[in-house]
Amino acid sequence: MSAQKKPRVAKAVARKSSPAATRRERVQSKEDAIIAAAHKSLTTRGFTKTTMSEIARKAGVAEGTLYLYFNNKNALARAVLAAFYKRLTETAKVGVGKCATTREKLEFLARHHLESIIGERRLLELISSDVRNTEAYEGSDIYKMNREYVAVFDDVMRDGIWCGEIEEGAAQWIKRDIFFGSLEYSMRTLLMKKRSSKKDITAVVTELVKLLMDGAGAQFEPMSNHDLIKAVERVDAAAIRLERLSAVKM
Repeated sequence: MSAQKKPRVAKAVARKSSPAATRRERVQSKEDAIIAAAHKSLTTRGFTKTTMSEIARKAGVAEGTLYLYFNNKNALARAVLAAFYKRLTETAKVGVGKCATTREKLEFLARHHLESIIGERRLLELISSDVRNTEAYEGSDIYKMNREYVAVFDDVMRDGIWCGEIEEGAAQWIKRDIFFGSLEYSMRTLLMKKRSSKKDITAVVTELVKLLMDGAGAQFEPMSNHDLIKAVERVDAAAIRLERLSAVKM
């Protein structure tokens, strides 16, 4: 019996290490090296100053080889953004899966997002500059990747409503805009004040999740003009509190 199984195992190993598989691995390895080199150049030198020849040199390939993988710098920059979004989304899903309650999930997502955009702020500037200007944003690859990422937040909120941890309240897009908009605003404030320590980030995360679960999420009910005005006032007050948190010495 064991003698008959050995040839099958050998064939399976042979299939795994076939020339075609090896070529794909080499191609993928080279592409990963190019994207890593581009990421480093784009985040240190910016889009305008980065050159394809510089990226090729850092990746250890000829410049002509580089163009076999990416037609131009815009295409390469989008590949770098795609790799970032893939990591961001995958780690968000894994982290949320380890949390027990809706509050814990939202706190994880808020911290994960804030730390990520602070660490990759130079790279994310490409979304609103050269790369984003190359095509209509809605319907673009970047738009689709962003939608896949924020869907993690949407799922957490829907599950929170379903299990009764969050009142339905405002429309989902309002909650999403409050969440990610506040984090973007807080990122700029923290960087401007040069206060992006773990303690500062924790303060922002705690305040934002408290607002979302205990404030705007439950109270934001645009039933009349009066209610709308009050809701806007609550959001403005929350933004001011977030800004003050960044400015207060701890």
